[in-house]
Parts: sequence; structure tokens; C-alpha cells
Amino acid sequence: MKKYVLVIVFIICMFISTSYVSAKENIIKTETDNKIIYVTDEDGKFKYSWSFDKKDYKDNDLNMKIDFTSPNEDEINDLMNKKIKKEYISFKYHGILSSAATIKVPTTKFKDGDKLNLYYYNDNTNKIETIKTNIVVSNGYVSFDIDHCSDYFLTLSIVREVANSNNNNGIIIIGMITVIIVLIGYTIINNKK
Repeated sequence: MKKYVLVIVFIICMFISTSYVSAKENIIKTETDNKIIYVTDEDGKFKYSWSFDKKDYKDNDLNMKIDFTSPNEDEINDLMNKKIKKEYISFKYHGILSSAATIKVPTTKFKDGDKLNLYYYNDNTNKIETIKTNIVVSNGYVSFDIDHCSDYFLTLSIVREVANSNNNNGIIIIGMITVIIVLIGYTIINNKK
């Protein structure tokens, strides 16, 4: 059955300038006037896609596999509330892309109309960085642009960009409270004289 689905997809794609269909990898490459699109399917069903601007795209042997779990889940949860609902997007390829890509992936944890925020986990600095906000879920999918591949996650929440570093906020607050108490004490003592 799968063989017939791929043959039908191949015939349909021929009419929109498809370069090739790879049954082994379940990847369909389509070229239009200005885009090169790689669609990954699973059992004849659309899974996710990569799109590149044709004028900027350099053909390379890029591993296009995307996992929806993260090897850095514990580190990400250490930097933010674990209970915040998030959907991970972890690219098999890690590094800079030869040209920017538009990624379209499914979301199972969010509903159509939700406005999501996309974050990148930088494992070199142990920081969470904002990539894009207000990504609208449409028909169970989201699309966003990237120029490098690594570990990302989507969430409804706004995440402060933090790192496990020396956070001096507590010391500053204690210092300010101490100064205020000293000033109040000084004022009370001077008013009694």
C-alpha cells in the first residue's frame, strides 16, 4: 500500500516540478520557481517540511530528521518551570545552515489559534534564547524560520532568558532592605533629638 501511495505522490509532484521522491528516506523534494521544499512523510501522511529560498539554497547532504524530544530536556527544565507545557523540536543536524530554512512541524500539545513562542536552548552557554514570538498554530502545525539547527521548544509562556550563573538579585534586594532600615532608624533617632 505504501508503495502505491508514494507512486501517486510522485505523479502529483511531477506536475509541480518535483525533482525526486526517495521512498527509502520518505522525503519528497519539490522545486518551484522560488522555493525548494523537502517534505517528510510517514506512511503516506505529511509529517514535517523544510523550505529554502531557491536563490540562496546550496545543495548539501543535510540530515533532515527532526525529533520531538530533546536530549537537553533536564537542562531546559532547570532553567525554567518544569510544569510549563512545551513541545520540543530537536534537529538531528546541529550547526549553521547554508541558507535560512522555514520549518513546518506538527504540534500535539497546543490547539489551533494558540500563539506560541519559540525558544532555542544554547548548550554552549546553558541559556534559553528567544527566536520568535506569536507563532500561530494552524491546522495542527506551526511554521518558523531558522538559520541554524539545534534544540528548540515551543510554549505559550514567556520565558525569561536566564542562565545558571551567579544571580545577584537576592544580594541586591537584601542590600536595599538593609539601607532602607538604616535610613529609617537614622531618621527616627534624629527626630527624637
